[in-house]
Amino acid sequence: MKLTSKIATTAVALAAFALHVTAGDYREVQIRSHPSQGEVTQIQNASARLATSPDGVFVNFETNGLEPGHAYTLLLAVMNAPGQCPVLPCTPKDVLKRSDVAQSDVAIAGSAIAGPTGEAVFAHYQEIGKFEPAFFEHGLKATEGVEIHLVLNDHGPLIEGREFEMLSTYRGGCSDDSIPGAMPATARAQGSPGPNQCKMVQFAQFIPAKPAS
Repeated sequence: MKLTSKIATTAVALAAFALHVTAGDYREVQIRSHPSQGEVTQIQNASARLATSPDGVFVNFETNGLEPGHAYTLLLAVMNAPGQCPVLPCTPKDVLKRSDVAQSDVAIAGSAIAGPTGEAVFAHYQEIGKFEPAFFEHGLKATEGVEIHLVLNDHGPLIEGREFEMLSTYRGGCSDDSIPGAMPATARAQGSPGPNQCKMVQFAQFIPAKPAS
């Protein structure tokens, strides 16, 4: 799908979604540095938001402290059965190695090029159903009782001629050695290798009050 078409489709979906969101369906949490980068710290003046309706979820991720000019994708990790995770919040192992148990899946939830002062805003609407592309085949099965993690992936400086790929796939522009070993083959197949050292830099978690099983 062309980028302009994708943006237009998302805008229409968001307009329809706004009509269904009611009080109590909205949450806001802090954004933190990703544990793969060392000590986890709160990102100042940054926040992530989740709003749900019976038909889907809307996420918003407003942050800073990024590398100006770098390409970033926001990963939406969904655990449809977080009640099956040994502890809450669910862990990366539950997402990537126990996907059939936690009924987890991962989708691209927007992208951006960091601004001159390292700021970026991501917004995405995900309706119930399969993800395209996806890490697994579980998609989003419901909007109540699910656990959602948002993870920001740094693809490095833009590579001329590969901008769209870097902003729409998991590993576009990333060197093989910078992809974590736990990532499934389906993730590695999203986009072509490149010279950049990609890394996960920030994350946010939305933990349900009553986890689904």
